[in-house]
Amino acid sequence: MAKKRHYVSKKIIVMLLLLFFVLGSFLYVYYFRRELLLWIIVSLKPEKPAVSFSQLQKSHFSNIGEIEKANWVRIFTLWNDIEREKGKYDFSFLDLLVKHFQKDNRVLLITIMPYAKWDQDTCHDEKYLAEFPTPRGKARIKVGKPCDMNAYRSFLRALVERYDGDGKDDMPGLRYPIKHWEIINEPSMQGIGEFDLKFFYGTPEEYLEILKVSYQAIKQADPEAVVLMGGMAGMHKEAVEFWDKIMDEAKNYFDVANIHSISTTGEREDLYLIKFKEFLRRHGVDKPIWITEAQYGELFKPPKDLASVEKLMVRSTVFAFANGAEKIFHIGNWYEFWKSKSTQKVYETLVNKLDYFDSVEIIRQECEETYEGVRVVVGQYKFTIGNRTVYVLWGEAPLPQELQGKLLKVTNIYGESKIIKSTEVKLSDSPIYIEIVGG
Repeated sequence: MAKKRHYVSKKIIVMLLLLFFVLGSFLYVYYFRRELLLWIIVSLKPEKPAVSFSQLQKSHFSNIGEIEKANWVRIFTLWNDIEREKGKYDFSFLDLLVKHFQKDNRVLLITIMPYAKWDQDTCHDEKYLAEFPTPRGKARIKVGKPCDMNAYRSFLRALVERYDGDGKDDMPGLRYPIKHWEIINEPSMQGIGEFDLKFFYGTPEEYLEILKVSYQAIKQADPEAVVLMGGMAGMHKEAVEFWDKIMDEAKNYFDVANIHSISTTGEREDLYLIKFKEFLRRHGVDKPIWITEAQYGELFKPPKDLASVEKLMVRSTVFAFANGAEKIFHIGNWYEFWKSKSTQKVYETLVNKLDYFDSVEIIRQECEETYEGVRVVVGQYKFTIGNRTVYVLWGEAPLPQELQGKLLKVTNIYGESKIIKSTEVKLSDSPIYIEIVGG
């Protein structure tokens, strides 16, 4: 019996050592050799059948949870991750990342973070230090205006040239071109205020210089490229003051205006769109608008009233599209952190019903102004997607005339459908999707 117990104990020890070795190896690869881990994932990943790039670009949503539609993915690209030594470019990690997403038919929006350690250290002190997430992991680096703007310009031209799909110096195996470039995330966020986030440290005028040089370098490498202004961090006082100082000139150096709405509530169902449009109008800007960050509730902590947030997601997204937003990049905190299956179902239904829409018509819209934006009391919208028509309705109001007397397919925000007569439709604060199936 003693020998048997000794044998069992030895076996357990060996199994534990093996487990620790496997776990340790995984953690080592995850934290220190992400490129190897990504190479393994990309090598094993099957490639979906190719789709035309023009069709992929028509998508209006960001991909969350690897759903079939919602083709857009936004990623940070740090100068230091490609040019760790001056004049020596290493695109290997970004190449793998591009292949990873393009195998799934995703379209990339690249957010340029124009910081290289060897460059920043030549003219900036410790107060410029910041931390932010990148695909390689958390970056800790100084975030001032590049000290050597000529070196930055050369880097950016090489970057755009590698992924523009023109057949010259392209990434081997590039499946789709990369045509969309954002210049710094939220440059007005400088480590001051309740969020203590810092993505850039400098004056508005210094950001303007970065934007101007970036725009010119990108267009030189790829005249067809689309440049986005750095996402405006909401319509808070600090963000407005930052952009007010430079927008009259900055508007000449981007193609798409860009706004963010974080911790969105029912007091801001427009995702800051109305105030942002007024801000742009005041500066004479008439350009497409993208919302490249739309977040609901807290990032990590699920809300107490999840159903209200799910209704809000649909209402705010539909309202924003109907009132001029071309693309919306939702932050999938419900998927990554809350682990909410119901919220993911709401997003999937929203995407499946409306993505690739060609046009949207406002049938009826009644709003209440709030301190932060607007609350949409009644919303009635008509989306045309190819040869399909989908209505999105909510609020206490009569059914649109064109739906009355029809047989209708009614789908709630969770994707549950039923066929009913128009007289049986009950409108509430929860949006419904309606499609005509008979006269």
